[in-house]
Amino acid sequence: MKIKFITTFLAIIPGILIAQSSDPNIEVNMESPAYGINIKTNFAWQNGIWARGYRISNHNNSEYFIHFGAMGTFNNGISKQNYGYIGKDWNQTYMVFLPNGNIGIGTMDPQDKLAVKGKIRAEEIKVTTSAADWPDYVFKADYNLRSLAETELFINEHGHLPEVPKAEEAEADGVSLGEMNKILLKKIEEMTLQLIQLNHAVKIQTEQVKLQSEKIKLLESR
Repeated sequence: MKIKFITTFLAIIPGILIAQSSDPNIEVNMESPAYGINIKTNFAWQNGIWARGYRISNHNNSEYFIHFGAMGTFNNGISKQNYGYIGKDWNQTYMVFLPNGNIGIGTMDPQDKLAVKGKIRAEEIKVTTSAADWPDYVFKADYNLRSLAETELFINEHGHLPEVPKAEEAEADGVSLGEMNKILLKKIEEMTLQLIQLNHAVKIQTEQVKLQSEKIKLLESR
């Protein structure tokens, strides 16, 4: 009998609470809910401390639309400024998803599709490029290859290789992996051609020395 009474009581209570108002909005600890279900309260945490555990809407001009949190230890949700954020305290957001599709890790204002402030570890990174930009043109007959003397003169004047950014530029603007790989490959190909030229020159000099040595021996034998 007691169980039956409790069950009936619990079934009637929601109807009584809803019947008290014709307003379709439901409020919890609020004076006048504006939309759907509104909850404005804190949740008890350990040692009697109160903390936000969940909230919806931008009540009181809050920037959050959906929020999950507990004493600032966790801070995840969606706000009017972005499509999502993941953090560990109230003063620092560790990851954001902006409406323009940009994702930031360690930064709140990513200017690229993926911006990371910190170190990245990966097993493989693939950078796409076009065939026209790949430095195979260095091996074409009409390519103007710098001589070693010209390269030496440039280094003495500027303190770095031609087309390679200076240290100050790299520090200020960063380095594009795709672009830098093409520059380095181009320098390797240029040095390869210079070594081939030097090898040809050494072969010619070796033949000349050999001929001169044979002439000297012939003269000495007379």
